[in-house]
Amino acid sequence: MNRLSTLLFVSTFFLVACGGGDTNPATTETTASNNYDCVIKYGWEPRPPYQFLNNGEMQGIDIEIFKKAAEANQCNVQYVQKGWSELLTALEEGEIDVLGGATATPERQVYADFSVPYRNESFALFIRSTSDYQGETLAGFLSGGNKVGITNDYYYGQDVYNLMNHPQYGPLFVDDNSGEQSFYNVIYSTIDGVLTDPVEGRYIIKRKGLDSQIKQSNITIPSENVSFMFSKKGLVPEKSKALQDAIQALVSANEVNPVVAKYQ
Repeated sequence: MNRLSTLLFVSTFFLVACGGGDTNPATTETTASNNYDCVIKYGWEPRPPYQFLNNGEMQGIDIEIFKKAAEANQCNVQYVQKGWSELLTALEEGEIDVLGGATATPERQVYADFSVPYRNESFALFIRSTSDYQGETLAGFLSGGNKVGITNDYYYGQDVYNLMNHPQYGPLFVDDNSGEQSFYNVIYSTIDGVLTDPVEGRYIIKRKGLDSQIKQSNITIPSENVSFMFSKKGLVPEKSKALQDAIQALVSANEVNPVVAKYQ
């Protein structure tokens, strides 16, 4: 793990400040801007097809959806690239305003507000094509001493969390680089498999021509609803609510599914 009304809250919230602290310019790319007074700082890490930089332009499912919500509120979007753990810290401290593709948890709700869910996100285990593992459970894969790449501070669901804290299986989880590098780490046998969103995984395999080296296993982790996550410290409540309302309108108007379909 909806859609927008055309001029949703534009007149009401046009003059509301967006907030958000200064960020390191070296990690920031800014889109071509409209003549708006509002700037939203969007934290991202490379996760094609959800969010990625292509020829100097931010693209992806999450990016396109949020752009619609920002434009409905006459806000420009400034992009700040960091690792996921760093992004969570920056959002908590108000240095960035929003993250995409986030699961609402009690810990995160202390410092962030969440939009309605706008898509589902599940996880699958990708392994080397030469692997003969046919099982359907992550515990079974780990019981063979296989190492699994994960991304620190990602929420994979309670079942995976329990395995991470299991005395036998916990040491086999490797905090690995997210995205494309994880697939090469599987190929080079640094790890034996990587847990990632299946849409993201298949997209990487197709784009990098890794069909003969990586395959999706039979192991899947049930889907979770994901939302946009808004900093309570970085955004004034009125602006946060306006953006959440815009995302709700996008979902209600069924404008999210066509965006997802473009990248599949």
